[in-house]
Amino acid sequence: MDKTVKLRAFSEPAKSAATKGEIKEDKDQSLELAAKEAQLAEEKSKSLENLKAIAQFRENLKQEQAKVAELEAKVKGSSASEANELAKKSAQLEEEKKRSLEQLKMIEQLRESLKQEQARLEAKTKELAGLEAKVKDLNNVLGKISSIAEAGKMVGNT
Repeated sequence: MDKTVKLRAFSEPAKSAATKGEIKEDKDQSLELAAKEAQLAEEKSKSLENLKAIAQFRENLKQEQAKVAELEAKVKGSSASEANELAKKSAQLEEEKKRSLEQLKMIEQLRESLKQEQARLEAKTKELAGLEAKVKDLNNVLGKISSIAEAGKMVGNT
């Protein structure tokens, strides 16, 4: 009994087909991996650029904030200075207003005094006019007395 069993030996073409398939699959995976690595490198590059841009934006923001703070300080200082100046000018105006009111009162008092003085002068003028009229009358009377006295002397001398 000699039976011989024929075994089929592993054939080369089948081996090479399996190997080719594996090689192709490995190639595909390598290409896919290379593409993903390239994509990853590109993303990493973009991320670095974005980080640099963010850092630059932060620096610009800090500079702008410093400028704004400086301007705000100047504005506050200027506003305080202007407020002080305004307060001084307001105080000066109030003082001037008080002086003006006092001067107006004084002017009113002087006007009243002037009116009273004019009234006194008018009264004295009337009084003087009356006295002048009396003096004229007295002069006339004196003139008459003188003429009578002259006439009496002449009559007494004759």
